Amino acid sequence: MVDYSIKIGGEAGQGVQTVADSLSRIFLRSGLQVFTIQDYQSRIRGGHSFTQIRLSDAPLCAMRKEVDMLVCLDSATCRIHAGEVSERGLVLGALDQSDPSYSRSVISLDFAAIAKEAGNPIYANIVAVGAVLGILGFGINLMEEYLSEVFRKKGDQVIRENNNALRKGFQRAQELYGQALLPDIQQNRDHSSVLLNGNDALGLGVVLAGCTFYSAYPMTPSSGVLNFVAGRAKEYGILVEQAEDEIAAVNMAVGASYCGARAMTGTSGGGFCLMTEGLGLAAMTETPLVILNAQRPGPSTGLPTRTSQGDLEFVIHASHDEFPRFVLAPGEPREAMNAVIRAFNLTERFQVPVILLSDQYLADTEWTYPDLQVDEKADSPHTVLAVQGYRRYVPTENGVSPRALPGSGPGLVIADSDEHDEWGHITEDLTIRLSQQEKRMRKIQFMKSAMRSPRCLEGEDVTLIGWGSTYGVLYEVRNNLREKGMRAGLVHFTDLYPMATETVELARNLPNPVVVEGNYLGQFARLLERETGRAFPRRVNAFNGLPFFVEELEMRIKEILS
Repeated sequence: MVDYSIKIGGEAGQGVQTVADSLSRIFLRSGLQVFTIQDYQSRIRGGHSFTQIRLSDAPLCAMRKEVDMLVCLDSATCRIHAGEVSERGLVLGALDQSDPSYSRSVISLDFAAIAKEAGNPIYANIVAVGAVLGILGFGINLMEEYLSEVFRKKGDQVIRENNNALRKGFQRAQELYGQALLPDIQQNRDHSSVLLNGNDALGLGVVLAGCTFYSAYPMTPSSGVLNFVAGRAKEYGILVEQAEDEIAAVNMAVGASYCGARAMTGTSGGGFCLMTEGLGLAAMTETPLVILNAQRPGPSTGLPTRTSQGDLEFVIHASHDEFPRFVLAPGEPREAMNAVIRAFNLTERFQVPVILLSDQYLADTEWTYPDLQVDEKADSPHTVLAVQGYRRYVPTENGVSPRALPGSGPGLVIADSDEHDEWGHITEDLTIRLSQQEKRMRKIQFMKSAMRSPRCLEGEDVTLIGWGSTYGVLYEVRNNLREKGMRAGLVHFTDLYPMATETVELARNLPNPVVVEGNYLGQFARLLERETGRAFPRRVNAFNGLPFFVEELEMRIKEILS
């Protein structure tokens, strides 16, 4: 099995992402499986950034720490990452070979100088793409086709210049290396597979869910969803509003939903802090609302472009007093797409907020899918006509009152953020307060029946437990442990809160659990302890802003088991 990792590093603005995007698309079109991650600093230009590509002829769902080829668009890349290069690996780029950090094979290529020979130093990143393809043993035909597609609107001259730079890099690398690094890899043209990252998947879910209103203030790492939806707003009839701040964004969404729009807003943890009053407004008025919280390390501005799973306990309790809400955390991009559709269905069915937890790792990692199956279907609206004497908040057995839209009939639709009676009129009658709060809280028992069980793979020696974006790395680590003789199981949660009764029973009886999550306190382990009454003392936590890599997580699990 081929399993190869390439890391491309340089300063922001040097074209790191162009190189990575080009290579990953060529590998994908060659019929290979591709998995990519990004790492970048919170600045417009400058500062070190990298993208890592893993390619294989078998399915991939996580990233290894070890690198087989390090492509250096600047000299700092080698100093920072040389220690990650494998024994079989090589370093490629404009390098100072006197630097003692070089302990692996080095191919010195000045991409900018070669691009200048080809006509313009601006094409240095395309020279790098050609060099990588030449060393790996790939042809350049697919890349030339790709360049023609990308630069079609810019004209033939731009295409010719890019192709010229590509060939220069390809030929120079072959002259220096003289062999194909991956000679045995089977390449078959494949234009059917899809490379999808979490933010684009969430955006697809927004479109497929029939969302008609999306409001947000841009905030990394959720901004990609806003960009995706805005780019397709006219085509799919979605009103997209870039609000002045998150307070406006959430209140716009609540207002739009109250009037009948399928409404959603998105942000990161810091923005979600500002949205909590609007979250409470949606809860008190029982207005459907989907909120995306793409987590990143905090508190305050924290590490804007790094990853975290630190908001779980916050979103479960956010806003004052008690009210029901759903919390979902998809584990990979395709699940994220389906989770958005499901979130809209749940919020309309139960008239409670649904909070989707993503994070920078899920947002920016790209997964390969042979087909992009949509498992969920958007429900028809759960609304009624406002008849004469309509009571918006009439008590029901499951707490969900028939919802009419304003103007849908002769009846009056009233809502208020204050406590209210069955009609929606403000009240300070404490008997009515008790009745309305009991009605709202009564939903929780019925909401539990809509929660889905976690993915379960059995194992007696250890059960790895995770939630959200850790699914892929846990899956690979579990398989690695089993190959080494350990009977390892995996239980991964997407539906986090409220926890279904059968899920509580399942968690209560898992053999030898180890909870893995991206925060300091072990927030999901604490939630499990609260729900099950069982202790989950063995935990693996990461809170440095980086995702779990396969080798590191496997080592830490072995340590905790020993």
